[in-house]
Amino acid sequence: MAVVRWAEILGVVLNLMYTWLYLNGTLPLAYLFAALGAFGLGWACWRRNLQAETLLHSFYFIMAGYGAWLYQTAEWVVEMHGWLSHLLSLAAGIVAWLIAVPWLVRRGSSMPKLDAFTTVFSFVGTWWMIHGDPANWIYWMVIDAVSIYLYAKRGMPWGALLFAFYTLLAVDGWFDDISWFTL
Repeated sequence: MAVVRWAEILGVVLNLMYTWLYLNGTLPLAYLFAALGAFGLGWACWRRNLQAETLLHSFYFIMAGYGAWLYQTAEWVVEMHGWLSHLLSLAAGIVAWLIAVPWLVRRGSSMPKLDAFTTVFSFVGTWWMIHGDPANWIYWMVIDAVSIYLYAKRGMPWGALLFAFYTLLAVDGWFDDISWFTL
């Protein structure tokens, strides 16, 4: 288990380095750390039998490459989408969650309901983040808060701390972007 702990710690450190580099505009270098951090946490999740989270970190590994490519080819645009779009994405997420839970149960995944929840809705949150919708922060506040509990219960305290930090960043991101909303 010591190797799993070190993979978790390394994954957390690399993800924190990615976050720091990203926030300081050190792109595309930041995406290298994102990919390596996703690999470390993904391996630790796999060893802790969080099967959906393992899939999620594999997705993040791919998204790091996509982010580096996007950085070279496109300009980031903030674009709000209507509530109907968000309701549809939440409905799709719920359907995906309802499909994923029994699949994870059959595979013997640890904590299948929470594992599926954080993974499915991280895909949804990532979708909105890629599309520049400031409402993505709401998704991340919920997902990251649930992830704290999931990682803590699976014996991954460093991962839980990472998601506590990410929860605070999501709250900060929301308040930074709230000016885009006309309530």
